[in-house]
Amino acid sequence: MKSVQRIGVVVLLGLTLALTPVQPAKILSIFPTTSKSHWILGSALMKELAMDGHEVTVISPFTLKNAPKTYRHVEIVYNRGVFEEMMDKVFDKIDDSIVEKMLELGVFVTEIVNTTLTSPEVQKLLHSDETFDLLVLEVFLDDAFLGFADRFNCPVVGMSTFGASTWVNSLTGSPQPLSYVPHPMSSFTDKMNFWQRLGNVLFTAFDEALVKVMVEPTYERYYREYFPNATRSLEEMRRRGVSLILVNSHFSLSFPRPYLPNLIEIGGFHVNRKVNPLPEVRLQVLNLQAMTSFIAKHNTTLPGHQNIIEQSEHGVIYFSMGSNLKPSKMDKQKRDDVIKVLSTVKQNIIWKWDDDTLVLDKKKFLLGKWFPQDDILAHPNVKLFITHGGLLSCTESIHHGVPIVGIPIFGDQLLNMAKAEQSGWGVGVAYTDLNERTFSKAINKVLGDESYISNIKSISRRLRDQPVPPIEMATFWIEYVLRHDGAKHLISAAQDLNFVEYNNLDVYTFIGTVIALVICLVRFGVTLLVRRLFPSNKKRANSAKKRN
Repeated sequence: MKSVQRIGVVVLLGLTLALTPVQPAKILSIFPTTSKSHWILGSALMKELAMDGHEVTVISPFTLKNAPKTYRHVEIVYNRGVFEEMMDKVFDKIDDSIVEKMLELGVFVTEIVNTTLTSPEVQKLLHSDETFDLLVLEVFLDDAFLGFADRFNCPVVGMSTFGASTWVNSLTGSPQPLSYVPHPMSSFTDKMNFWQRLGNVLFTAFDEALVKVMVEPTYERYYREYFPNATRSLEEMRRRGVSLILVNSHFSLSFPRPYLPNLIEIGGFHVNRKVNPLPEVRLQVLNLQAMTSFIAKHNTTLPGHQNIIEQSEHGVIYFSMGSNLKPSKMDKQKRDDVIKVLSTVKQNIIWKWDDDTLVLDKKKFLLGKWFPQDDILAHPNVKLFITHGGLLSCTESIHHGVPIVGIPIFGDQLLNMAKAEQSGWGVGVAYTDLNERTFSKAINKVLGDESYISNIKSISRRLRDQPVPPIEMATFWIEYVLRHDGAKHLISAAQDLNFVEYNNLDVYTFIGTVIALVICLVRFGVTLLVRRLFPSNKKRANSAKKRN
């Protein structure tokens, strides 16, 4: 009976979301990052809004294939090869200190903002007489883009591609207790000892100081230069300009933490609910010995991925280091150790590889520059996912119930793997420790211990157990902001407080001062009383002399 009632509630909620009226709106969105993983999320959200009838204009370096009629692209023009060159050096910079990495991030994000604002099509849009009802902005240390909201006089919905980061919290006032909320670029969990908590506090303080000293002054200059007629300052826009932020997170994927009402979790919204048939493999992206190159010239195809997976007696291991990292740039010895280990396991290997130079056993390895990762992970014969630990990959592995071995390289990948290890659905191998022994040990541990598959299946059920699909939740809240004139009622009063007021430092100082004064007064009074009741020997002697 209870289950029937629950189904009824879910159906009614779904109908409520689906039938809540909203007029088609003109929505401007900015997803400026050159990372394809960020674009996967941005394109999924904006395509859904366009399919819902909204007129969508997207500022991005990426185009959308098979875009709806109401979708328009405004191009960001990056210098060719800049991002690729940076990615080529990632493996070589793995030993850089966290300070160096944060400084590089600061340079990277300011370059993104500058390139976006100076792109010809963006400038044309800024100087046009167009109007927009809403700005959807990727929140990635790019506050200067809030000037678009002032320019077009519209509310802002933020979209964070990797959860509630420090800069997300600064735009919403959402609490971030550092005693159990780890910095997103750390390897800590929510259970930290004293030294880890100290490191978390210092790391977060350094992050915030870097933004204040290096990033914000640059953005203030950009804001004044590119939005000269702004009616609100950039600081005002930071504090009161963002109505709500959608975060690519879910409590099944991350650690439990406090959120304000204008921080909405939509983790997993990009995952296909309907698994697509696996396509045929085109050999021009493969390298399966000399025969392959001949067939590739004739654009010949092999049986589809699905057949390859199903025909693997012991299952398949899928290996992908994400959309940005190039495994061909790995240290040669580490790469050779990885190949040696993979050659000895029982499972066949589907490996996303970025060039055509690697030649491996065609009976065991299937190499390609691109694979439909989401659909491959959905196949029940995929036994293990070897990944860099990116949030999208971890989300997809959880959704489909495939345990992982992670080789985290940068960003939030360390944190994601820390969560995977703590929850028992994955094992991490630090890149600096990657060798034949550590890699083999990690694979054998996950494949040989049934608790990993059991744990991730359990977490998968939690992630799927939602009243409505996350993509519908995302569109609902975007349209909620449209329906309620910017939904300013969601903005916390915390945004009006400075650091001292927000943390009650003035109150604690006052209380401490009062307590100190009371203690001093009590001590003075007690001392005075004691002196009167029990005069010193010298005073008694003087009194006796006077009496004589």
